[in-house]
Amino acid sequence: MEIVPEFFELCYFVLLAHLTSQSLRRRLYIPGKKVVYCAASFEVRQAYKQFIAAVVDLIDGEVPSEEFREVALTVYRLFCGPGDEDGKIAEKLELQKLLGHVVSDTDLWRVASLAQNLSGLMSCDHDPLLVSERNVNGNADDVEFGADLVFQAPTRFLMDVSLEDGEFLGEDSPPPSSSRHEVWYEHSDSLHYPSATDGANFNLSRLRDACDQIVRGSASQLSRDELAMTICRVLDSDKPGEEIAGDLLDLVGDNAFETVQDLMSHRKELVDAIHHGFLVLKSEKTSSNAQTRMPSYGTQVTVQTESERQIDKLRRKEEKRHRRATEYGAESDLSAADFSSLLHASEKKSPFDDLIGSGPGPQSLAVTALPQGTFRKHCKGYEEVIIPPTPTAQMKPGEKLIEIKELDDFAQAAFRGYKSLNRIQSRIFQTVYHTNENILVCAPTGAGKTNIAMISILHEIAQHFKDGYLHKDEFKIVYVAPMKALAAEVTSTFSHRLSPLNMTVRELTGDMQLSRSELEETQMIVTTPEKWDVITRKSSDMSLSMLVKLLIIDEVHLLNDDRGPVIEALVARTLRQVESTQTMIRIVGLSATLPNYLEVAQFLRVNPEAGLFFFDSSYRPVPLAQQYIGISEQNFAARNELLNEICYKKVVDSVRQGHQAMVFVHSRKDTVKTAQKLVELGRKYDDLELLKNDTHPQFNLIKREVVKSRNKDLVELFEYGIGVHHAGMLRADRGLTERLFSDGLLKVLVCTATLAWGVNLPAHTVVIKGTQLYDPKAGGWRDLGMLDVMQIFGRAGRPQFDKSGEGIIITSHEKLAYYLRLLTSQLPIESQFISSLKDNLNAEVALGTVTNVKEACAWLGYTYLFIRMRLNPLAYGIGWDEVVADPSLSLKQRALVTDAARALDKAKMMRFDEKSGNFYCTELGRIASHFYIHYSSVETYNEMLRRHMNDTEFVATVGN
Repeated sequence: MEIVPEFFELCYFVLLAHLTSQSLRRRLYIPGKKVVYCAASFEVRQAYKQFIAAVVDLIDGEVPSEEFREVALTVYRLFCGPGDEDGKIAEKLELQKLLGHVVSDTDLWRVASLAQNLSGLMSCDHDPLLVSERNVNGNADDVEFGADLVFQAPTRFLMDVSLEDGEFLGEDSPPPSSSRHEVWYEHSDSLHYPSATDGANFNLSRLRDACDQIVRGSASQLSRDELAMTICRVLDSDKPGEEIAGDLLDLVGDNAFETVQDLMSHRKELVDAIHHGFLVLKSEKTSSNAQTRMPSYGTQVTVQTESERQIDKLRRKEEKRHRRATEYGAESDLSAADFSSLLHASEKKSPFDDLIGSGPGPQSLAVTALPQGTFRKHCKGYEEVIIPPTPTAQMKPGEKLIEIKELDDFAQAAFRGYKSLNRIQSRIFQTVYHTNENILVCAPTGAGKTNIAMISILHEIAQHFKDGYLHKDEFKIVYVAPMKALAAEVTSTFSHRLSPLNMTVRELTGDMQLSRSELEETQMIVTTPEKWDVITRKSSDMSLSMLVKLLIIDEVHLLNDDRGPVIEALVARTLRQVESTQTMIRIVGLSATLPNYLEVAQFLRVNPEAGLFFFDSSYRPVPLAQQYIGISEQNFAARNELLNEICYKKVVDSVRQGHQAMVFVHSRKDTVKTAQKLVELGRKYDDLELLKNDTHPQFNLIKREVVKSRNKDLVELFEYGIGVHHAGMLRADRGLTERLFSDGLLKVLVCTATLAWGVNLPAHTVVIKGTQLYDPKAGGWRDLGMLDVMQIFGRAGRPQFDKSGEGIIITSHEKLAYYLRLLTSQLPIESQFISSLKDNLNAEVALGTVTNVKEACAWLGYTYLFIRMRLNPLAYGIGWDEVVADPSLSLKQRALVTDAARALDKAKMMRFDEKSGNFYCTELGRIASHFYIHYSSVETYNEMLRRHMNDTEFVATVGN
C-alpha cells in the first residue's frame, strides 16, 4: 500500500489545528502579558474575574461586547498603576467622561484596588504559573505535548486555523469565554510588525508601512513598493485561503507571521481598497482620454501613402482593442500597475462617498430623494440632515367635512363630543360606511386612523340591525393591534365609545385569556397577531372564525418587521376561508405612509380604484420638522460624550424657545443616567436656570407633594425641571411624573419607549437618543424598529398648542441613510415570510387546509411574499435567468415548499411522500402548531431530549 505525500500533509494540518486551537483558547489576555488561563494561579484567575465583574457594575447597563472591551481596557490602564489621591480625581473625571454618567467613590475605589491587585499579581515574574509569551509558544520546560516537535510544514497548510465560530484567532483576538464579559484584548509590546488592532483600518498605507519594516528587517531582494504590489496580487487572486496564506508566508518570511495573520484577517478590506484604487485610476484615465475633439479649422485634407494609411488603421484597431480590454476587467490586472499610484488613488474620495450613510446591508442604500428645503450639515464627529415641516395641504374646491349629525342615529352615539370628521375621515367616509370594499388607508401618525376603524365597525353593525334590533350573535369583529399595550388602549377606547350600543369589547392577548362563554358574548375582540394566529390554527375554534365579518389590521407596515410573517399567514388564511366558504369577511388595513402601497393593497385584495387611500405628511394634524443625526466618531468614549452633548444641545434649544422636550432612551437605568448627565452639562454650560421651574406659580405646592415620594431620583431631578419615567417606577410615581410634565412643571422628561405606547403625553420636541437596544428574546442587540420610531415621532407636537412639532433621532452614521429612507417613505416594504415558512406550512397542514405540494403552492400565492418575489426577485435570491425561464415563479414556489416539507419531515413534524407530493400531519406537528412551538425548537428537542436526563441536562435543553 503506497501512502501519498498528501496524506502526511493532511495529518500535519489536523495535528497543527488541534495543538494550536487547544493552546490558544486557554490564553488569558491581559495588556502586555499572555497568561495560560488553566495554568494561572488561583489568585490571578480570581482577581481577573473580580475585576471584570467590577467593570460590569461600573458600566451599570448593557453595552455591546466591543464597547465593553474598550471600557475594561481603559479602566485597567487608568488604575493599574499606583497613584496619589489627586491623581485619582483626574482619573475619575476621565472615567466619568468615558462612561457618560456619575461614578460613586465606592465603585471607583473598588475597581481601582482590583486593577492594582491584578497588576501586582501580573508583575510576579518569579511565579512559575505565570508564563510569558515565550513559554506559551513552547520554549519553556513546562510545555504542552507536541509543542517540542519540529515539522517541515507545507506552506499551504500553515495558516487559516479556525475556531468553531469561523473566525481566525490572531494575536489580537480574544479567547472564547464562559462569561459574557470575560474577554480581553491583547496589547503586547513585543510585536515587531504593525497589527490591525493598532488602528481603525488596515488599508494600503498600513500595508506599505508593514512592507517597509519587513524589507528593512530582512535581506529581501524586493523593494518596499515591489513587495507591497506582489502582496496585492496574491491577495486579489482566486486561490483558496490556505494557499494565499502560504504564498504570503513565502514572501515575507517566518518572522512576519503575525503580519500574515493581519493580512488574512483584513483581506476583504485590502482587496476593496485595491479595487477602489483601480476604479479611480480607470475613471481618471477615461476622463483624460475622452477630451472633446474640436473641429480643426483650416485645411481638413491630408495626403497619405498606402503604407501610412495601413499603419494608421492598425493603430486604431490596437487602441480599440486596448479600450475594450480596459472596460472588461483589465483594471483587475495588477501586473503593470505601480503601487504608489494605486495607493494614491485608493485614498481619493469616491463619488459614492457623498451619499448619506455608509453602512452594510440595507442600511447602505442611498437616499434617492429628500423633501424640498432639506439641508445637510457636516460637523466634527457627526453629520446632520434637517428636513423642514411639510406645509399643511389646503382644502380642495368642493371638499367639505362630514358633520356627525349626517350619520345614522346609532352611529352618532359612538361620536359623542365630535362635531365633524377630519379631512382624511371625510374623504374615505363614503367608501368605508356605504360599501363592503376592502380598505387600505396609508396616513401619517396622528391622522385619526382609529376613527376610520370606528366607521368600518359602525358599517358592520348597520348590516345586522333588523327591525330596530341589533342581532349581536350573528357577527364578530376582530381588531388586530401590534402590541399588547396598544391592544389594552384600543379595548378601553372602543368599550367606552360602543357602550351606548351595548356592544361588548374584550381584549384577547397573552395576558388576557377569555373562556368560550366570554368569547360567545363578545362582539369585538381586540387581539395581537400571534394570539389570533393561534386561535385560527385550531380546527376546534373554526366556529368562532366563521362568525368573523370584519378584520381590522392596524399597522400593516409591520410586514417589513420580524412579526410580518404572522400578518401574512393571517391574511392568507382569511382569504382562503372566504373563497372556500363563500362568506364575506371584510379586511380593513391601517398603515403609515408606504412607498409600495400598491403591492400591499394587492396583497389585501383591495380594489385600487375604490378602496385604496394614500395620504402624505401634508395631512398630519401638526406638521413635523425632522432632524437626523449620524455620529461617525469611532472611539467609544468620544462617541458617548458626543451623543450626550448633541442630546443636551437639542433639548436646551427647545427649552430656550419655550417648549417642552422628551428624550427617549432604551433602558430603565439609562433614563436616570441621561437625566443626571443633562444636569451635569447644564451646570457646565451655566444653563441650569433655563431648565429650572421654580418660577411656576404652583411650584411650592407641588414640591411638598414631590418630596413625599420615596423615589430619590424623582425628588432630586425635580429641582432642575427634569423628570424620569419608566416601567420600573411605582404607578404613583409614574402618574405624578405624567401630571408634572402635562402641567408644565417639568421642562424635560427622559423616558423609555413604553411611554409612547401608553399615556398620550405629547411634547413639542422628541429626541431619540441612540437606536440600539438590547433584545432579551434575541439575546443580542438590535436596531430600533420602524413601529417604535413612528410611534415616538407621533408624540411630537401638541395639536391644541403647537403649529409644528420636532422629531430628532440620533444614531450612528452607518444607520443614518436607513432611518432617513424609513421615515421619508423610501424604504419599500419587503416580505419576511421565508424565515418562518416551515412553521406556517406546518400550521396549515395541521389545520387541514393544505394536504399536498400543489395546495401548498396555491396557499403561497396568497402571501405578500409571492407578490414581492415577482416584482423584486433579486431580493429573494432569484436570478434574472430564473425569472426569464419561469415568469410565474411556479418552480420557485415549488422549490420553497418542497424544501420546507423535507425539513419538517426530518423533524418528524409531518410526513412528506415525495412521490405523490402528499403531506400527512403527525402528533408532534399538531402540538407544535397549537402551542406555537417553532420548528427550530422542535429540532433542538429532537436532538437533545433523551429518555433519562438529569436536571442540568434538562435545563440546558430547554434553555438552548
